[in-house]
Amino acid sequence: MCIRDRAWAAAEAQRRGLAVHAGTLESAALPPESFDVVTMWDVIEHLADPTTELASARRLLRPGGWLVVHTMDIGSPVARLMGARWPWLMDMHLYYFNRRTLPAMIAGHGFDIVWQGAQGRYLRLGYLASRVGGLHAGLGRAARRAIDGLGLGAAAVPVNFGDLITCIGRRVA
Repeated sequence: MCIRDRAWAAAEAQRRGLAVHAGTLESAALPPESFDVVTMWDVIEHLADPTTELASARRLLRPGGWLVVHTMDIGSPVARLMGARWPWLMDMHLYYFNRRTLPAMIAGHGFDIVWQGAQGRYLRLGYLASRVGGLHAGLGRAARRAIDGLGLGAAAVPVNFGDLITCIGRRVA
C-alpha cells in the first residue's frame, strides 16, 4: 500500500470513529504491555525492518499475549513450481518467509509458537482469471470471457494454494 493510500485508509477509519495510527508499531509510541493481541495480516513482508517490528509487538503485548502473523510462503510447492510467475513476487514485498524462517524469527523474539499452517483467502473470480492469464494467455482470455459472460467477475471464492502462511505465537512472560 502506498503512503497516499495508507493515509486515506487511516483518515477514513478515523472519520468512522476508530483510533488509527498510520505507521509502524515502533512509531506509534504506545505504552508497553497494553495489548492482548497484535496481528500483522499481509504486513511483515512490506516492513523495512521486520525484526524491530516483532520486538515492538512483544513490548506491546502483555505476558501471555498473542501475536498473529500472516504472509506468503516463498518455500511452498506452488511458489517453487511457478518460479518467477508466482503472483506474490512484487516489488512492494521487501522480505519473503517460509514455514521455517517465519516461526524461527517470531520465536527468536520471545514467543512460543502455538500454531502455524497454510491458510487461504477469498479471491474474486475476475482476479483469478487475470492470474490464469499470467500463466497462459489463451486460457486466461477464455476464463475471463466465461466469467464476464456469466456476470461472476465480482464473486468471491475460497482459495488455498498452500502458499500463504499464518503463524500464531504467544508471548513468553
